[in-house]
Amino acid sequence: MTVKAMDQLVNLEAYPIADRASPARQALVEEMGRIYARDGVCLMPGFLTDAAVNMMAAEAEDASVDAYQCDETHNAYLEQDDTSLPADHPRRQRQLTRLDVVGCDQLIPDSALWSLYGWDPLRDFIGAVLGYEDFHRFADPIGAMTINVMNEGDGHGWHYDEAMFTVSVMLQAPDAGGQFEFVRGLRDSGDDNYDRLGKVLAGTAKDTTTIPITPGALLLFGGRNLLHRVTGVEGSRTRYITTLCYRDRPGVTNSPAVRELFYGRREPLTPVAAH
Repeated sequence: MTVKAMDQLVNLEAYPIADRASPARQALVEEMGRIYARDGVCLMPGFLTDAAVNMMAAEAEDASVDAYQCDETHNAYLEQDDTSLPADHPRRQRQLTRLDVVGCDQLIPDSALWSLYGWDPLRDFIGAVLGYEDFHRFADPIGAMTINVMNEGDGHGWHYDEAMFTVSVMLQAPDAGGQFEFVRGLRDSGDDNYDRLGKVLAGTAKDTTTIPITPGALLLFGGRNLLHRVTGVEGSRTRYITTLCYRDRPGVTNSPAVRELFYGRREPLTPVAAH
């Protein structure tokens, strides 16, 4: 997609990322990099234009007809249950995740969503914020770019991601609920702080943080080290959020277990065109 066309999707006035040599881009990279290094979270409100939000929400709605209905329990580590641990160990506590998921192999190749994900200046900008000179789109044919579809009663239980970082863009907010919450500091000391983790999972912790992600906002989030969840959605309006996945090396994919958990399959429906 041309820079002129991308101007219809990305708010390049507020986020001047198209020209790598631009002083404005460099200043933005440095600012966002400082925020992410400090907090593990970097929120960019209004990253998409209003027209792009409406267009991509419509694409998400169309694609959601064929979404996989994920209704599963899992532990916070998205790992197999370790029966060698006591039954009440935080690593064995089950979390409920219920949502519909659209894999990238279910999206139209010439969609606005694919245009955004396939745009090299966005990939290069995210890589620069994270401090990578060599940065790549995720090679997973199902999970490179996905849409999470949440209707009333849906939510995503507490968990850590397999990936070190995640890029999400909100396309449509629900009437209520569907809040993105996370907890800092559980893994900062080099261990998993099971006492504090247990309190979070039991609902007695008081130190959770809510990220006010709104339609059109881009969120860069360090999900491997920050425990997080999405609270239950309320009301008739569907919550749509797309996840754009990148890695610091080529050829990386999701584990078979994660594919099975969130997409209900381990192989793509059809070959996905390179982007």
